[in-house]
Amino acid sequence: MSGTERLYYTDCYLREFEARILKVEQAPKGYRVVLDRTAFYPESGGQPSDRGTLAGCEVVDVVEQNDEIVHLLAQAPSGEMVKGTVDWTRRFEHMQQHTGQHVLSAAFEKVGGYKTVSFHLGAEASTIDLDSDRLGARQIEEAEDLANQVVFENREVRIFFRPATEASQMDLRKPTFREGDVRLVEVSDFDLSACGGTHVSRTGAVGAILARKFERLKGSTRVEFVCGGRALRGAREDFRTLSDAARLFSAAPAKLPELIRKQSDELRAALRAHEKGMERWAELRAAELWQGAPERNGKRIVRAIFPVEEAREAKIIAHEVAKRPSSIALVGVRGKPAALFFAQTPGGSLDMGAILKQTVAKCGGKGGGAKDFAQGGGLDEARLEEALNLAESILGLA
Repeated sequence: MSGTERLYYTDCYLREFEARILKVEQAPKGYRVVLDRTAFYPESGGQPSDRGTLAGCEVVDVVEQNDEIVHLLAQAPSGEMVKGTVDWTRRFEHMQQHTGQHVLSAAFEKVGGYKTVSFHLGAEASTIDLDSDRLGARQIEEAEDLANQVVFENREVRIFFRPATEASQMDLRKPTFREGDVRLVEVSDFDLSACGGTHVSRTGAVGAILARKFERLKGSTRVEFVCGGRALRGAREDFRTLSDAARLFSAAPAKLPELIRKQSDELRAALRAHEKGMERWAELRAAELWQGAPERNGKRIVRAIFPVEEAREAKIIAHEVAKRPSSIALVGVRGKPAALFFAQTPGGSLDMGAILKQTVAKCGGKGGGAKDFAQGGGLDEARLEEALNLAESILGLA
């Protein structure tokens, strides 16, 4: 192979190595270093890059450019020969996730013919996108069960190279169009894929595969999963959350779904009752305001300002006032920002939308509406009285 020799291609478990520096260039943030060989994996194929040190200098990123592996360092290394040390915790976690993805993707193909169209290895969890939006919990659990069976059987994971012409004739899970020698990753009697990533040597090292959630996209399904240490931490976190919730309900975890459904139903019923009570209060308040409102030019004018906590009630009151004959409602709501609701008896001679637009044009804010009802917002609370005075003036009532 030309370019940088990739030591991880043949030994994913290599943690330390020595190499010769071929190039050091200053970068906007640190230094770009090219070696004759490296064990550092560059970001590629959905898998993030390795971290670690070169000559004691922190490796903050690794990328591939023109068949060279470029190491981005915080400081420039000294000397011609350097020792590299891979952050093993990060590397092994990525190996678990990537091999787990191969096993899980193969499991989805075997249980339902669902093909993986993309893979992303994230900082907390990984995802695969499958070529169908018809998957549900049952199909995902079936694939998860099969994948974990393969993990528990501790099958061999073999990495080897074949010429592209030979590889193209093999039973690969996904066709490869690479040229030259193709790197193949085989899970014994289960999966064969062309892949340049890092992998464990036996499936047992994956630990466990846990599908956390899924979402249907347009024509596909995205499955989020974790493997190994991530699966353990995720299960532990889920158990703690479940236990905390169970303590709040003074119940066993298995009873939580039933109790939560019951409480949710009760809460919805209480909210409906509250809504009805709020609407009834607004109706009564509208009647009270209308009874005490002055009549000018043959119209009953209700002018009122409400606190921000009663914004919904204020809107209802404006509508309720307008249900009465020959009536106009000019309602303001305090707040940051303040709001306005203007209404008239349907079929009235005025245009409340136009009046509100004129009002906010001079007092600030924005809004508009129809002939019988309009609303606005974005007003300075200090100008609320001024806005209502202006509206009365436009109406010819001031």
